[in-house]
Amino acid sequence: MSVKNPIIIVDDDQDDQFLLAKVCEKIGVTHEILFFDDGRDALKYLRSTTERPFLIMSDVNMPLMNGFELRREIHNDVTLREKSIPFVFFSTAASPAQVREAYHLTVQGFFLKETSMEKIEQSLRMIFDYWTKCKRP
Repeated sequence: MSVKNPIIIVDDDQDDQFLLAKVCEKIGVTHEILFFDDGRDALKYLRSTTERPFLIMSDVNMPLMNGFELRREIHNDVTLREKSIPFVFFSTAASPAQVREAYHLTVQGFFLKETSMEKIEQSLRMIFDYWTKCKRP
């Protein structure tokens, strides 16, 4: 993968952040990866940067501002919406109601955090490869 704009990962679990960083390194991700512990900090960054992130991966359940609230804020902000930043959920659990709500908020994917390193690698490789090849405005 070539270096372009940063990948934003929003997840309040420090262990998951560490694991995702290690997996990204292992699969050869060269984008800068920016971690945020909650949606509020991620939103503050998104509103202050001139960069267009490569991708936003967000957990659903977080304190202060959860993933749904973050997605809603991005969707309702004309400037952020026009950046066409791919947004996917990467969460430990997904009820049918959560998946419906996510797609109602026009996310581009909802993935479960797998239990094995190999499966996490496969999921992240697939997500990053797809968005590397996908044309965007």
